Amino acid sequence: MGLAPPEETAGAAACEGPGKVMAMSQIFLGDTKRDGTSDPTNGWKSFGYDLDGRATTKASVGLCKPRAGGSPAAVYPDGEEGRDNSFGKNILPVILGLSNDLSVQANQAIADGEFTIMLDMSTLGTSADCNSLSTKLYGGANLGATPKWDGTDPWPLLPELLNDTSDPTSAKIVFPKSYVVKNTWVSGTKGTVKLSLSISGFTIALDINSAVITVDLDADRNGGTNGTIAGVIETEALISEISKVAAAFDESFCDPMSPTLQSILNQIRQASDIMKDGTQDPAVECDGISIGLGFNAKTVQLGPVAMPGEPPPDPCAPMP
Repeated sequence: MGLAPPEETAGAAACEGPGKVMAMSQIFLGDTKRDGTSDPTNGWKSFGYDLDGRATTKASVGLCKPRAGGSPAAVYPDGEEGRDNSFGKNILPVILGLSNDLSVQANQAIADGEFTIMLDMSTLGTSADCNSLSTKLYGGANLGATPKWDGTDPWPLLPELLNDTSDPTSAKIVFPKSYVVKNTWVSGTKGTVKLSLSISGFTIALDINSAVITVDLDADRNGGTNGTIAGVIETEALISEISKVAAAFDESFCDPMSPTLQSILNQIRQASDIMKDGTQDPAVECDGISIGLGFNAKTVQLGPVAMPGEPPPDPCAPMP
């Protein structure tokens, strides 16, 4: 058994007090340490959680079968304390091969107010230990200005993450039983986190399923550090996203049978290390890729619902 989120304090009172909206102010994809120091080889090892309840090595048994000729020695070994993060270990190097400044671009986009992820902790209060806290997850659209990060930024909401675009409170993703333990907020029930990474003007949408989120809250509840998002990306969904943006870097990738493109997509399939629901099944091939990301957060305000975004131009479309 590896590292898991802290368990809620039994018998603790329900969280009471002023709510806070925590927005991602910095993201760590796995090519750096948490202090931002570059570490493209081993940075991934310190992000994520043990999702499948076992700290695995290349000799582990009882796991789903490697896919597309993948090697157990490349797929099975976990990061530190059993952290499941095949994305950081095997996928991030592939993406960095297309865009070696991915982390810089992602954090610059957040710093410019282009996107964020927000957690609306309705009755957070200041208690170090409390339970039964309902938290809603929102996607932040373009703020249209540089964030001040002082708690006053009215961040617009992505309509795609709302059940009713006329109702900004109708978040699709809700953690109804999140809690705080020793000043660490924990999502509790698992959900889906939709994260969009912009690469040279094109967006990769990552749906992180069975996601667990934690963040260490500041004493004044105006921010948080040491945040973690851990979950599973469905392999074929990631294949689809990478296929969409690959042609932005090389027009030859407009040919879906390009040998180089097929080699890249096969590397992604080989990174599958878990079932897409976060379990293990030794009878079948893996169809999911574990992921662990880090983040820091600052408080903001929920803004109005943004207009739906325009789809990016198709790099393979014929010139008019």
